[in-house]
Amino acid sequence: MLRSVLGHAAYAVVLSVVSFVFYWVLKMWIVMGRFTAADAPPGDISTLEKAFYSYVVPVGYGMFMIGLSLGFRRISRTSSVTISAIFIFGMNAAIVLYFITRFKGLAFG
Repeated sequence: MLRSVLGHAAYAVVLSVVSFVFYWVLKMWIVMGRFTAADAPPGDISTLEKAFYSYVVPVGYGMFMIGLSLGFRRISRTSSVTISAIFIFGMNAAIVLYFITRFKGLAFG
């Protein structure tokens, strides 16, 4: 029981840190693309790029992290640490929804 709780907590912390770093790197990338200098024309991103950054990148990130997480789950079973697949999907779905709302506001705002 304790190993399961610690395994879920460790997974949540690692996923949160990786997602936090990914969010800030992509946020800076989008902001740099939308930078407007005083002596240059506005450097805005196209509608296709806005949709790509708002929907495709977060969903792709979620699918990539689910794949890595399920691989980690398979490896961790050998050391009797179990992580629920429902927990993995739930955490990643929540992060993807958060990314979509944040990046949509950032790209289209």
